[in-house]
Amino acid sequence: MKLTADICDENEDEIDDGSVQVLSMPMNMYGSRKHISGQVVTVKAFEDNSFVRKTLEEDGENRILVVDGGGSRRCALMGGNLAVLAKENRWQGAIIFGCVRDSVELMDTDIGIWAVGTSPVKSNKANVGSVNKNIKIDNCSIKPGLFCVADSDGVIFLKQAQ
Repeated sequence: MKLTADICDENEDEIDDGSVQVLSMPMNMYGSRKHISGQVVTVKAFEDNSFVRKTLEEDGENRILVVDGGGSRRCALMGGNLAVLAKENRWQGAIIFGCVRDSVELMDTDIGIWAVGTSPVKSNKANVGSVNKNIKIDNCSIKPGLFCVADSDGVIFLKQAQ
């Protein structure tokens, strides 16, 4: 697996033309994996993690869940139980434009999680949201099926694995 810095060094033209997207917003790292890569599955979930759970119940081999939570800091879209579920179902990890909770538990779980921050409040469970639709997080337009690489230097989205 290549590191994000190496991929960026090798793809300067693709960064300029937008075919390689580098998430410009800083994200905090949670989970014990510090480097993940895989195919993107998207979820749009504002303050409701129903579709996050439903998606993580599926086989996640070589996949990364990318959640557009609208950047909300009012509640968490993932916690310890969902992290364990993700691990059990072989997900590489999650990129969450929103918050997580149970951060100590997350750090002991063998997946990678990047999020805006933490909130101790659990989310709503009203089945509001969508799965595998195009989403936008900060400067990145993210389509299901893109490839994601995340590590301590950042999060990038590409058309194919490198």
